[in-house]
Amino acid sequence: MKITFIFLLILLSSNTIAQMDHNKIVDAKYVQKPPLFPPGLDSCKRFYFTNFKGFDTVLIKLIEKGDTAKYIRVYFSFVIDRNGIPYDSHFEKIASTQYASSDGARTIKYFSENKIYFQQLIRQMISRMSFWKPALQNGAPVDCRVDDYLQFWVGLTLPKN
Repeated sequence: MKITFIFLLILLSSNTIAQMDHNKIVDAKYVQKPPLFPPGLDSCKRFYFTNFKGFDTVLIKLIEKGDTAKYIRVYFSFVIDRNGIPYDSHFEKIASTQYASSDGARTIKYFSENKIYFQQLIRQMISRMSFWKPALQNGAPVDCRVDDYLQFWVGLTLPKN
């Protein structure tokens, strides 16, 4: 009887562990083969620019604050599930940098008051996205979080008072 009970506990615990691994979302930086947008990276960036509807809001606010002549990045993340379907999108922040290929960008804090608005725009953009090739870990497809951004230059030089 004790052996049956122990066997049953082992079986239940191994099944629970398997389910936890099954539901795990892995960061794209740490998978063996990250998810891939089938048309290519350039097409993915074009998709972002075509489908992000908040450029006018960002530009108006930047000009109002005199925050121009720099690169602006809109950071967001989303999950590509094991079937290649994008979901669970999140707006992260809006930041600026002086150089296009810079690793460090400074968060522009006055955009945080519009976080809900930008969250809705990112959610709409990702909901229009087509299927991806899913990430692979040990040869099996896994759910994977992708962190990305779109970047554009605000090249206005405002007159000095």
